Order: sequence, then C-alpha cells, then structure tokens
Amino acid sequence: MSREEKAATRYRAMFRHYPDALTPRQVQEMLGIGQRMAYDLLREGKIQSVRMGRLYRVPKSAVIDYLYSEEKT
Repeated sequence: MSREEKAATRYRAMFRHYPDALTPRQVQEMLGIGQRMAYDLLREGKIQSVRMGRLYRVPKSAVIDYLYSEEKT
C-alpha cells in the first residue's frame, strides 16, 4: 500500500461517523477551525462544495482531499 493510500485510509477512518454530505459547521468540527475560516475555504474553492441558495453542502471526500493536499505541501 502506497503512502497516499495509507493517508486516505486514515482520513476515512477518522471521519467515518460524519455523513457523506456535510454542513459548514461539520467542516469546522472536522478541521478544528472557526466559522470564518470554513466559509473562506468554501468561497475560495479550496474545499469543493455545492451552494444551494444560502446553504453550502460539502462532500466528505472534498474535506479529505483538502487535508491530503495540505499534507503534501
């Protein structure tokens, strides 16, 4: 198993109790960040999200991808 596969497996295990479609609040909890930072990441497209009117929904895999991309830099 490659290093990338091990990292992805760890993140999936860490966040298994979260639903597949997250709210910004859940993103905050997962990343341990504040509300403003969470919305900045969503608005800037650093974490992929879908906006429905005033509501954001974030795929759990997008948060894992973000964490993995931050780990590599």
